[in-house]
Amino acid sequence: MATLMNSGKINAITYGGIFSAIGLFSYLLLIKYADLSIDNSLALTYLWGYLFFITAFNVVGFAIIRFSNWTGERVVLRSLKLWRIILLYVLVALALLLLNYGLLTMAKWVAGMQHPYIFQNGGHRILLLVWFVELIIFGLLLLNRSIVHALKMQREAGRLQAENDKARYVALQNQLNPHFLFNSLNTLIAEIEYNPKNAVAFARNLSDVYRYVLQGQNKPLVTLEDELRFVDSYIFLHKVRLGDYITIEKNVPQEYLMAQLPPLSLQLLIENVIKHNVITAARPIQITISVSDHRLLVSNTVYLKKNVAGTGTGLANLDSRCAIILGKHIHVSVSDDRFTVKIPLLNE
Repeated sequence: MATLMNSGKINAITYGGIFSAIGLFSYLLLIKYADLSIDNSLALTYLWGYLFFITAFNVVGFAIIRFSNWTGERVVLRSLKLWRIILLYVLVALALLLLNYGLLTMAKWVAGMQHPYIFQNGGHRILLLVWFVELIIFGLLLLNRSIVHALKMQREAGRLQAENDKARYVALQNQLNPHFLFNSLNTLIAEIEYNPKNAVAFARNLSDVYRYVLQGQNKPLVTLEDELRFVDSYIFLHKVRLGDYITIEKNVPQEYLMAQLPPLSLQLLIENVIKHNVITAARPIQITISVSDHRLLVSNTVYLKKNVAGTGTGLANLDSRCAIILGKHIHVSVSDDRFTVKIPLLNE
């Protein structure tokens, strides 16, 4: 952590030096060729001009860096289309041109020059030349950052692959372990004997659950609508086995159904609820799924079993996947009667 902080400080100092140099270069060329001449009476004015240009280019430069980081994140998440990226960079280029023009006319106005908005003696050509040089320097700077970002994303991709492998293992372990399969088959046999119609529904939902688990292994993100549809099948299996003592209330606005999250997030949370809580007629469990502040809230009543200690592996894995894919962590809150997990959502 200390190394990363020191690296960040070094980068900030380096960028500050580059932006200050660009500001000095631009100012010197513009005042020399764009209808300005230095005399001693205006020395203080020109000193303020240097400082103003340095400050302005540092502000704009670091804003462009932040802008580059933002577009890079959106590209990785595929939530920013190519034409929008091109348009944004064109706007940045125009902003640089307007910055040069605005700073120079302001300097001329402060110096008391006549016609501060008009450049004579080739001033416009020099203005465009300075702008072109700035574009090259900023372009090379952003290209360097893109290469560094690409290398970082390759490392993150490797880490993400490892996390997804672990997630697939955990999901299969939770869903396809012999205990779950044994319970499901016993329940199906009982339903075939006593309630054939319900046995057909049970078999279909069991098939849907396994299909979703297998398909979800190859996807970094799925829609919230798919997760909620999976929950219907998954909770049906448990309700047939446990009775109507576990219920789910879904309060998700229509506009969030296409939001994305890591696959099998809800399965993991529901599995934890069933594993750690007593579920009886006297102690029914209610799970509430809702959305608040672009996060999915999964909350349940708590009737903890005795002598059942969780390892926290499932939640830790979900947190890692959210941090890598979405750039945000999950949030867990616990009270005497409620357990709540907030999962970040990606809204395109």
